[in-house]
Amino acid sequence: MRRYIVITAGAVVLALLATCFFIVDETEYVVVTRFGDPVQTVMHPGLHYKCPWPVDEVVRFDNRLMVLEVPRRGEPDREYIFLDEETGIGKNVEVTAYACWRIRPEPAAVRKFLVTVGSGAQAEAVLADVVGARLGDALGSHDFAALVSVDPEARKWVPILADVRDACRAEVGETYGIDVVDVRIERLNFPDQNRRNVFERMRAERQRIASRYRSEGEEQATAIRAEANKKKENILANAYRDAERIRGQADAEAARIYAEAYGQDPEFYEFVRTLQTYEATFDKDTVLILSGDSEFLRLLNRIRPAALPNAPVMENPHAGTAQTTQPASASP
Repeated sequence: MRRYIVITAGAVVLALLATCFFIVDETEYVVVTRFGDPVQTVMHPGLHYKCPWPVDEVVRFDNRLMVLEVPRRGEPDREYIFLDEETGIGKNVEVTAYACWRIRPEPAAVRKFLVTVGSGAQAEAVLADVVGARLGDALGSHDFAALVSVDPEARKWVPILADVRDACRAEVGETYGIDVVDVRIERLNFPDQNRRNVFERMRAERQRIASRYRSEGEEQATAIRAEANKKKENILANAYRDAERIRGQADAEAARIYAEAYGQDPEFYEFVRTLQTYEATFDKDTVLILSGDSEFLRLLNRIRPAALPNAPVMENPHAGTAQTTQPASASP
């Protein structure tokens, strides 16, 4: 019997000794409470010692970065009012945001987190209300174009959300020991009753911008065409000038060659040019009426008819009357 008592007592002692040691994981912070009051905060992983249960208890908190969606899952979408600078009327918009948060890596902040919220679920409930309130304040003081706009200079959502993050961090940091790392907008949507009007307005705005782009394009195209026509006229004028200069030089060179050839044998030159004129003038259907002493027929009158079988026959070449000639061919 005594042996059983000893064994039982030993087992109880071992169990109590086992509760004196606890292991802290690298993904968590641990607060040791003594009869409900925090007496020790463990920030580093490893094996640690405490008084046995039920004197001391271990409360564990996740120290990793966590993401909270606002509104939380299962809650209805939240509507925020944007300032419309054009109409001066607020615009209802459904906004879904998310916040990245964690417990501040300080022993005092961990103890404050334990005392004020006590758990991650309660911390997210508090943080969701804070983020929603600060987000509503920021969005209500800015125009909708500050978040959604095709103009990069008009978009200001980065500084707006930075202000929301700073405001949330200041509100929950000292009070609850929570560090808000970032706040972002996940989705923007319009309520069903406003969606059609908003889309029509957006469509009209896009059409206005498209018309402006088209008019600017037409203006630029007209300027480009005018410049191209101006360059074309300049090119044609320069080409005509060069062509006339080259043509004049060629005519001068031709006249010089003709003059040199004419100067070598004027009579032969006159003879050849006269034959060329006859060849260009006469054919089988030519009817030419000239006087017998015409200068145009001077060369033919100097050639005997026997040498030209088909030469025209003139009855009285010096009578001064008009004669009709119809040669079949004219050849020397």
